[in-house]
Amino acid sequence: MKILKFTLLSFAVAFSLVPFSVKGQENHCGSDAMRKELISQHPEILESEKQLDDLTREFIANYHPEAGSRSSSTFIIPLVFHVISQAGSENISDAQVYSEMKIMNDNWNRRNADTSVVIPSFKSLIGNMGIEYRLANRDPNGNVCTGIDRVYSVQTYMGNDYSKLSNWPRDKYMNVWVVRSMMDGVAGYAYYPGSVDVLLNTPARDGVILLYNYIGEIGTGSFFNSRTLTHEIGHCFNLKHCWGDSNDPGVACGDDDVQDTPFTKGWASCPSPANAKICTPGLIENYQNFMEYSYCSHMFTIDQTARVAAALNSNKSDRNNLWTPANLATTGTDDTIYDKAPPIADFGIAKRFVCVNSNAQFLALPDTSEVDSYEWTFSNANVSTSTDRNPIVQFQSPGWQTVSLKVTNSVGNSTKTKTSLVFVSYDHALFQAPFTQDFESPYVFSSSGWGAANYDNNNTTFAYSNQGAHAGTGCAKLNNYFADADHDIDEIVSPGYDLTQLTTAQKTLTFDYSWASTAQSFALHTADSMNVFASTDCGVTWSNIYKKGTHSGTAVLLNAGSITGSFTPTNSQVWWKQVSITLSNVLIKPNVMFRFQILSSVGGNNFYIDNINIGTPTTAIEDLSSVSDISIFPNPTHGDATLTLDLSKAGNLSVKVYDIQGKEVMNVFEGWLNAGEAQMTIEGSSKLSTGVYIVNVKAGESVIQKKLVIQ
Repeated sequence: MKILKFTLLSFAVAFSLVPFSVKGQENHCGSDAMRKELISQHPEILESEKQLDDLTREFIANYHPEAGSRSSSTFIIPLVFHVISQAGSENISDAQVYSEMKIMNDNWNRRNADTSVVIPSFKSLIGNMGIEYRLANRDPNGNVCTGIDRVYSVQTYMGNDYSKLSNWPRDKYMNVWVVRSMMDGVAGYAYYPGSVDVLLNTPARDGVILLYNYIGEIGTGSFFNSRTLTHEIGHCFNLKHCWGDSNDPGVACGDDDVQDTPFTKGWASCPSPANAKICTPGLIENYQNFMEYSYCSHMFTIDQTARVAAALNSNKSDRNNLWTPANLATTGTDDTIYDKAPPIADFGIAKRFVCVNSNAQFLALPDTSEVDSYEWTFSNANVSTSTDRNPIVQFQSPGWQTVSLKVTNSVGNSTKTKTSLVFVSYDHALFQAPFTQDFESPYVFSSSGWGAANYDNNNTTFAYSNQGAHAGTGCAKLNNYFADADHDIDEIVSPGYDLTQLTTAQKTLTFDYSWASTAQSFALHTADSMNVFASTDCGVTWSNIYKKGTHSGTAVLLNAGSITGSFTPTNSQVWWKQVSITLSNVLIKPNVMFRFQILSSVGGNNFYIDNINIGTPTTAIEDLSSVSDISIFPNPTHGDATLTLDLSKAGNLSVKVYDIQGKEVMNVFEGWLNAGEAQMTIEGSSKLSTGVYIVNVKAGESVIQKKLVIQ
């Protein structure tokens, strides 16, 4: 069936021109910061960017669009929006995406009405990019689609490269990911085509990621934020910020390598023309440019159009394939008569944890405009089926529940089944505290009331392990060595415990844990953290009773050093830490559940937890480590290296060097050190031969290890 998708070309969005806002941007673009981080890991990117800049200068020198140097009068770019959500307001509607499509197409084709307020000195320089964005009508498998891909994932709260789920091939589509929140408080970011061209792992990063309330100007969007995507896609086509490659406008005058945009420090708010003459006396700067932060942006310049055309004619990051006739046919964007797509079933839930016979509300993800009917199927519930869009049911048996949704419209249907979306607990306590969960039974997660939550159904999840226990033979293990997602969330959830019989001395929760890294620098683990929650109402609400880790703003959580292989601790206390939490009186209730949550990262290693004692007081073993991290410079080295460590408190310390087989080859230091920074020399030139070594720092009961390379 063919329909005219008029909404993409003539979707009428009611708006009025708002007065210039002098409000500073609350969420800036994170492109420059992300680019610099990428370059710090892969400096070869600079050469790739230089190659594109050289090609750009050559292209512009011969750029005569009026002579037909482009293959057509308009570049058509297939676009796909990946809406990453937890079924909340971040699951924006189709109409909101259509609103953004109209705004972008107006901006990139000089059709936005507010070009009329561009200041006189720049009116003659307003550029028409000649780019039309169309939502893809065919997915990578050739199936009819809407160009709006909805993904249910906790990654919507993270907003970084690892949140770019379900990426479609960049040589065929421009990917846009929409999330609820972004790391570091930015509104969005994108990479230059030269930045993500040379590395095997970067195509998945290519595209734009931005906040859900920066899309369109209806729903969660607003006129004030609606041009952010115009700005970010500018980066995808090699446009810099007007002040150059810095994420801090106003610091120093800079240049964007575009001839008709004046030098500028950049603008984080909208100035008056009289006050916009900073870098060149008497010359007004182009603060109304879409590549500014001023939030009064109305234009691209003519020379910016040439730079974009150069990127689109380059094979850097496959930009030159996007608009080819063959690709437009492949993606279903070769005309504006679109095939109607069958709906794609997916769903979430308002609360993941409920009691038996209490309400569980399910939330369908597809937009209502895509779906004619909903067919739900439930197991162990008060109803077995429902045709409501967002049904409320009561489950009558505990554990993870199986739920299916079938969605249908006039051209097709699809079905989604989930087995680990909602966890149902008994409505009463299973155990009387004091109680110890020692994870000795291999059936602990199937018959003891405990649940392991793997929210994104990926490679990492908690499970029983008969290796690595701190006591006995069993423990719970998170196999984070195989992590393929950053800021991943995994949890174990306890059954209910009756705490009402605890004495004052027994109002404690203790447990042992062990966690290692595969990376030499613990600073890379900005995601790694632990939270412990408690609930007195069967999981409806949770209170945070403990947190630790860099993500939570507290001390480093990793305690077992750097282990290059898959980490399995021994039962020796040197590999373990014990946490002791005092339970407040508000938790002394007849049915209390606990949730142990781990936020982990790629480059981490396995996490183990054992001996969860509820109401059984023990002598807590404090974190005796006086060193949270160490650095070795230079590394690699042709001679000696300097070891720097920061002691938070005085104590005994040993520093030893081992070869790759684990044999001790050097005793650098052993003795007492006062608190503060300390440095010591590792004599590589005279005492160590060429090779790889492990520097082992033992402070109190913790061990930190770093790799040292002697060349």
